[in-house]
Amino acid sequence: MEMIWIWLAVVAVSLIVEFFTWDLTSIWFAVAGLISMILSAIDGINWVWQLAVFLVVSAVLIIFVRQICRKFLLKHEEKTNVEAYAGKRTKLLSAIGENENYGTVKFNGVIWNAIAEDNKAIDKDSDVEIVRVDGNKMVVKKVASIDESTTKEEAKNDIIEENQTENEKVIQEKTEKQEKKSRAKTKKDEE
Repeated sequence: MEMIWIWLAVVAVSLIVEFFTWDLTSIWFAVAGLISMILSAIDGINWVWQLAVFLVVSAVLIIFVRQICRKFLLKHEEKTNVEAYAGKRTKLLSAIGENENYGTVKFNGVIWNAIAEDNKAIDKDSDVEIVRVDGNKMVVKKVASIDESTTKEEAKNDIIEENQTENEKVIQEKTEKQEKKSRAKTKKDEE
């Protein structure tokens, strides 16, 4: 009967730790402790077996269930601070030379040292995308300018519209052929 109190303490401590950390680690000890507490209430089950069940259930839950739960429960993590800069675009204030020569960019009102992701030179005033932030410098890659990308996007939309128009014509022709066949078959059946 004394083991019930020990397992109850394990469950309580695990839940308190989980409440403050939200890491989905100690919750599994609480579940395993609850199972062991139930086993301790049954006469004839030795504390060694209770401990073995606690260890096995904890390990299985942490190894297999934790990852699944983290994927679904903690998927709304937002990037904070400089992690959120990745994928944003800006212009180079000064050129980046080859092989780790620094250039500069201004982003959110702050001037940063910048290096090219692929160690290639990038000209001043080029549009760049922030890949990541390493310490006090931004790693960037050259991208098409906004005007060029808009032109490319417009061209792509024009091609899509042309393809849709051609597809609509083909569908209309097929529909007309099927209607003609249907009318011919109806006339044939009537004769």
